[in-house]
Amino acid sequence: MLTLSYRSQAMESVRCGPVEGFALIFEQYYAGIYRYLCRLVSDADLAEDLAQQTFLKAYRALSAGPQPDNLHAWLYAIATHTAFSALRRRRLIAWLPLAGESVRHASGPGPEARLGERELVAQALAQLPRRDAACLLLHFHEGLSCAEVAQALGLSISAAKSRLYRAREAFCEAYLRLSEEVGP
Repeated sequence: MLTLSYRSQAMESVRCGPVEGFALIFEQYYAGIYRYLCRLVSDADLAEDLAQQTFLKAYRALSAGPQPDNLHAWLYAIATHTAFSALRRRRLIAWLPLAGESVRHASGPGPEARLGERELVAQALAQLPRRDAACLLLHFHEGLSCAEVAQALGLSISAAKSRLYRAREAFCEAYLRLSEEVGP
């Protein structure tokens, strides 16, 4: 018997009925959307509000209209647009350090060095335009493909690839400049 992946189950539940399947969608995607929004807006309380707004908008859209082809990218698109609207309203440009997830190896530098590196990463991200930082976060920390990043940011795939390349280059330059300023 063929079993569906959790994502496939969520998508199938949307097709069966948005009201019945929405609990599964929320359960599957809320944590990732919330983490992404935390990094994007640097405020856990605001990120929680934005995540709730994202799922409210998604629920309304699923109840009223056609179902998205790629639910994953579609939800991140809603979250990104919701966050950018909030950032415009509040004029926030700070970025939350990439808490814990950039540290994948148990052995290596101590907590002080990792904290310093997270601060450098956060400062380098803060120097990028918000859309470039969002592109990097969606691709490298949320695991979206270039096509999904393009859909989430409302770009063509080639534009998303170009933005990702330029954002990565700008991030590396900013990171290296900051790490030289801090010194060893």
